[in-house]
Amino acid sequence: MGIKLTALGAAQEVGRSGFIVDSGDKILLDYGVKLGPEGTEYPLPVNTNLTAAIISHAHLDHSGHLPALFDVSQPLVYMTPPTLEIAKLLWHDTLKIAGLEGMEAHFTKEEIAKTERFTFPLTYNRHIEITKKSSIEFYDAGHIIGSAITKLNLHDKTLVYTGDYKPEETRLFKPADLNMGRADFLVTESTYGDSDHKPRKEVEKEFVEAVQDTIEHDGHVLVPAFAVARSQEIAEVLHEYKIDAPIYLDGMAQAAARIFMQYPKYLKNSEFLKKALHNVHWVDKPKVREMALKRPGIVITTSGMLQGGPIHYYLKKLYNDKKSSLFLTGFQVAGTPGRILMDTGKINLNGANVKMEMNLKKFDFSGHPGKTEMLNTIKKLNPEKVICVHGDAEIIDLFIMNIEEQGFEAVAPKRGETINLC
Repeated sequence: MGIKLTALGAAQEVGRSGFIVDSGDKILLDYGVKLGPEGTEYPLPVNTNLTAAIISHAHLDHSGHLPALFDVSQPLVYMTPPTLEIAKLLWHDTLKIAGLEGMEAHFTKEEIAKTERFTFPLTYNRHIEITKKSSIEFYDAGHIIGSAITKLNLHDKTLVYTGDYKPEETRLFKPADLNMGRADFLVTESTYGDSDHKPRKEVEKEFVEAVQDTIEHDGHVLVPAFAVARSQEIAEVLHEYKIDAPIYLDGMAQAAARIFMQYPKYLKNSEFLKKALHNVHWVDKPKVREMALKRPGIVITTSGMLQGGPIHYYLKKLYNDKKSSLFLTGFQVAGTPGRILMDTGKINLNGANVKMEMNLKKFDFSGHPGKTEMLNTIKKLNPEKVICVHGDAEIIDLFIMNIEEQGFEAVAPKRGETINLC
């Protein structure tokens, strides 16, 4: 029996991850969305009866379209317990935003409930048989809470799907667990296939010095950050360095933080995070939001790519304040307001493109591996074939050249393409 892989999304692009592995059993790896300037983009539809679905982690580009699947199919879904809780938070937020903006949601509350009913929560390092021919095991991916690298045993072959992973230890999480033995086939993310990251400690130090400099010049610091993991990590960094200024936490990061504290075993040091979160002001009413701008301080808020959320409230007040700073802390997808701001120095506020007068800087708090880390992972797992996904086309081309120089065969499917693995 051969094994085939079909790319439904995240094929020579970042976003809307979705892959079907067909070994007789048909297993879906992730089913996410891509939030672009023209609206939400979706993976190709699933046109087959699935044996199972696996969600690597809760970020919307990996989990965001899963409830829509239950309109046409009802597979058993495998994910870690915190992934399910964070994903539910994001799915319900998707419905809320669709309702506020008068947009069509591609799923309902009933389908979210059905997704939960059909989910089998699976912890790390536990081997489970999906069928007589297929089994699964999760390994800690180190990316966000509950993120998992998936190892599939298919007949006499093994396939490893990295999802998003982080081999370097961060404030919140231990490094990815890559002790899974050899893989025959490796489906790897390629987000930073052309570059390496600075050591995390260096990035933290540069960030804290820039924050301190702004505060000392009577400015405000806005830190747009992803609700899941990045916001909580920034709160920890500021607590560790004992920044002498009020810190505010706004937006969905609050709900995500509460879920984090329900799963302490999935964190590196839950007690330290608890102290850091106790040290910040939670913005739970408009009066607190106004208070955050009365004297120099720091606001951590969504969204990380400036696509919406409370960050727009603060930007409208501060965009022309040369004493204040806007510090981006994550990957900015092409076409998002964050990327446009980086490229042009302008942002759309109240329907008008305005020039950003605030100090603008991006800090590389990435939850992804750099090129060298990914190449080291490939060497460690020693696969017959590497399948490169979740990266921009030009970056994947460069990454494949590097992989082939190491003596491995590598391919990058296009969206809708099926490749034969064996």
